[in-house]
Amino acid sequence: MKDTKTSGAAKKTPAKTGAKAAAPKIAAKPVPKSQAAKTAAKDKAKAPASKTVKDVAKAAKPIDKAAAHKAAVPELKKGDYFKFGSYYQENSSKKTPIEWLVLKKSGSKALLISRYGLDCKQYHHEDVDMTWENCDLRKWLNSEFLRNAFTAAEQKKIAVTKLANDNNAKCGTFGGNSTEDRVFCLSLAEAGSPFKDDAARKCVPTPYAVGKGAVRSISELINGRACCWWWLRSPGNYQSNASYVFTVGALDPRGNGVSRDDCAVRPALWVNL
Repeated sequence: MKDTKTSGAAKKTPAKTGAKAAAPKIAAKPVPKSQAAKTAAKDKAKAPASKTVKDVAKAAKPIDKAAAHKAAVPELKKGDYFKFGSYYQENSSKKTPIEWLVLKKSGSKALLISRYGLDCKQYHHEDVDMTWENCDLRKWLNSEFLRNAFTAAEQKKIAVTKLANDNNAKCGTFGGNSTEDRVFCLSLAEAGSPFKDDAARKCVPTPYAVGKGAVRSISELINGRACCWWWLRSPGNYQSNASYVFTVGALDPRGNGVSRDDCAVRPALWVNL
């Protein structure tokens, strides 16, 4: 009878554990140095780069310069008042901000005229035939007044304006050559349409201008303050006259003698806002 016991030399059957047998480990083949460098370079290229300050600045939304400029420009419209520059108004020892009336708006530029009669000046120092081009008032506005009323930065905002000095349409008097001014007096035509009526042209002189001799009405008032005459740059009915605005606000194309010393000055200018 054969012996049914297996011998000790017989192979044992591994126990069933449900897990796969571990695969034998295979030693990794060494990668050449040159190949390793190439692989590292590829991995670096694929990896997302860390953001530098420069990268962040580039990624930031670009500044809309046009929008920024628009936001800086005051939202002015015709009829508004705007403070710009400073001048003697209450007295001759202290300057205060000048209030300007907006007569017209064109893009970022505005045509302004002083709200009050700021000073009292002769159109010219003697009664002679005169045009705006050669009068004393033009020289004063574009030199002494410009320097006294505006800082260097403010002066840069004032546009150089080419003025047409037309003949007096009613009297035919010669208006003279065109001029280029930064500060000026309005012409008869310019003092017409921007104002809705005579009352809108009425003007009160500052105490400083009154002290300099500006004549005032005893009947024409604005908020209890007496109104004044103010110069225009157009010639009057004679070459030795200059036109002006009455205390009631009406235009006078006949004008007054250029050496008259009791007429107020309302400077006008185009400013880049």
